[in-house]
Amino acid sequence: MANTEYDPDADRHGYSRTALARLAYSDELAELADQAAAHVPTIHDLFSNRGEAVGEALALVALAEAVLTRAVVYERQRGASWQQIGDQLDIARQSAHERYREVEEDWQLGLVEPLYPAQPVNIHGQVPVRGLRLPDAAYSPTPAAQRLDQWVRDHLPRHRDTEHPVSGRLPKLTAAEEISQVLAAITHLQETDAGPAERAAVMERKAALLERIAAEEGKPDALQKAAEARAYATQLRADAKARP
Repeated sequence: MANTEYDPDADRHGYSRTALARLAYSDELAELADQAAAHVPTIHDLFSNRGEAVGEALALVALAEAVLTRAVVYERQRGASWQQIGDQLDIARQSAHERYREVEEDWQLGLVEPLYPAQPVNIHGQVPVRGLRLPDAAYSPTPAAQRLDQWVRDHLPRHRDTEHPVSGRLPKLTAAEEISQVLAAITHLQETDAGPAERAAVMERKAALLERIAAEEGKPDALQKAAEARAYATQLRADAKARP
């Protein structure tokens, strides 16, 4: 069987937004657990400096704050209100909203634009690598889910024989959820100066969605609209190649 190159965009578009948020949350939890466990042994205590344990604990607090942030995004993505989140934090609804509003906005933007804008070429003629706006686990979900499945089996004895302890219960990508995702991507295109390649990718997603609707709901008009979207995507791809 021929090897195919991994495409994180195609992979990510096969997951619900709630599943992506849950993977990012799980990934932060695993990182916190690993870092905390590393400080349990006492074998290096004789060689540590006075006060060093406080610095290590402070680093864990920062990781715990990252876990909390991912938890808020996950709960918001699955429909929790700011009132419900505020209740859990023992703060007012407005305070919870003000504290995490920008985090949620950045998450929503990351879902339609997962990379930060490209930076100018540097003085050496090198193009800087674009940074990830999305957490790693949300950007490349299948590798992350597989890694987290293994992490659970390795660290939690009761799940040692569970085949998919993380990936097996993620919220599925329903047709309604996929429609919402594609509409968000189209809206983002309309609000930004996207090039033909980016627009083609969204049209291809739209075509695939319409084909799904045609197959699942028996709507022949959806199949026709899918063909039109694919034709438009092909034209956009050609335009992208023709650009200098």
